[in-house]
Amino acid sequence: MSNLTVHAAYESSVRDLAALLTRAFSNYIRRGIVMDGVLLSRMIAADHIDLSLSQVVLQGELPVGLALVARRGCTSRVAAMGIIPEAQGQRIGTWLLNQVIEQARARSDRMLTLEVIEQNTYGVRLYEAAGMKPIRRLYGFLGAGLAGEAAPLESVDPYEVARRMTALSASDLPWQCSGETLATQGAPNVGFRLDDAYALITNPAADTITIRGLVVAPGSQRRGQATRLVAALLAAHPGKTWGVPAYCPEEYGEIFVRTGFSYDTINQFQMVLRLQEA
Repeated sequence: MSNLTVHAAYESSVRDLAALLTRAFSNYIRRGIVMDGVLLSRMIAADHIDLSLSQVVLQGELPVGLALVARRGCTSRVAAMGIIPEAQGQRIGTWLLNQVIEQARARSDRMLTLEVIEQNTYGVRLYEAAGMKPIRRLYGFLGAGLAGEAAPLESVDPYEVARRMTALSASDLPWQCSGETLATQGAPNVGFRLDDAYALITNPAADTITIRGLVVAPGSQRRGQATRLVAALLAAHPGKTWGVPAYCPEEYGEIFVRTGFSYDTINQFQMVLRLQEA
């Protein structure tokens, strides 16, 4: 590993980082990941990725991988980490992850978190070997031709949904469905309210609509309000294909099952490494 070095990701252009990320994930589960400068810029903004903390790993002078690191307070998240195919199998990923962990410790972070596809057995083993522990499973859901049940939906600003998510949701929600992430999502995303339940969905004019966030005020939970809101969304947008990204905590999955969704075939672990006690 003596020929490996890292430099901060901000030293590379966003376009070059996107190309490196695409190469690193070209043989990933399903069809790989294709990234360009615009998509990566949006990801950086939404997920609070810090390019001064993110790392590009070089083998000699050749960039062979990267780790994108986000940070909120004293918690950091590995938003993406990958090694290009021709450099895989050399334990470069292990070396790079150790760099990320040691740098998080050096800046006094309390926790490092990430999500990894459970079916990605190599990735799961890599993170477990570094001391990371799964704290819950995360699921995705798919639906088509779902009828729903009409109810009087109130349109609300997406930022209002994000504020409710931040104030009312569990503090350990996955990064991508947290209120802090949703706060960056404006039009064509739209927010809706039904009673004390709030939801954020992607562009309702598109053929496929994604439910990005869902929250119910604590005093109104376990009364079926989330289920009724989802059913009302289905009824208000007939003929659409629906999706829930694979970062829905398993304890909330029954909401979507009750409204006719099916589990996606891919799910994730939410994993954490506690670097120091609070």
